[in-house]
Amino acid sequence: MIANLLRTETSENHKALESLMFVNEIMNHTLSIEQYKKLLTINYIIHQKLENELSNMLDAGIAEELDMNSRLKLAALEKDMEYWQIDSLTLPGLDFELFVPQKNTGEVLGALYVLEGATLGGNVIKRHILANKHFEGHEAGLNYYGVYGEELSEKWKTFVSVLNKRVAEADYEACVKSANLTFNNLINLARQLN
Repeated sequence: MIANLLRTETSENHKALESLMFVNEIMNHTLSIEQYKKLLTINYIIHQKLENELSNMLDAGIAEELDMNSRLKLAALEKDMEYWQIDSLTLPGLDFELFVPQKNTGEVLGALYVLEGATLGGNVIKRHILANKHFEGHEAGLNYYGVYGEELSEKWKTFVSVLNKRVAEADYEACVKSANLTFNNLINLARQLN
C-alpha cells in the first residue's frame, strides 16, 4: 500500500522537518510566541502557494471523495496570522525554487500527504501549546492546529483510503518523490526563516 511506503520513504525528511519546527519546545512547553509565529508563517506561506493549486489539480471524483473544500486550511491560518498581528504582505519571498507537482494523481496526492500529515499532528500540538504558560488565554490564535477538530481521525482515514485506492502502482515512485519534495519545500522555508 502506498500509504505505508510513503511513511517509510519520507521518514528521514519528516525527522529533519520536525527538528526545524520546534517539536522539542512544543512537547516540553517552552515554545515562545516568536517561535510559534515562525511556525505559523512557514505553514501559511506553503499553504498559500500550494493549497489551491493542489486542490485544482485533483480529478473531480477524487476531490469529491476527499471532500476537498473541507480540507482547505488557509482560512484558519489567515485567522491565526491576524490574531498574532503577522502582516502577510511583509513576509519574505522564497530564496529557493518551490516544488509544485505535475497534474498527476500520484504526485498531487503525494504532496497532499505531507499537508494532511501535518494536520494529523495538529491536535496533539495544540494540546501541548495550550499547556504552555506563554499561550494562556490565546486559544483564539490556534485555529490551524486543530483545524479538523473532532473529525481529525475520520478525515485521516478517508485520506489514506483514497490514497491507497487512487494511486496506481506505476505512480508509486512519483508519489513518494512528490511527498519528499514537498517536505523539502517546508524544510527549505524553515531554514530560510531561522
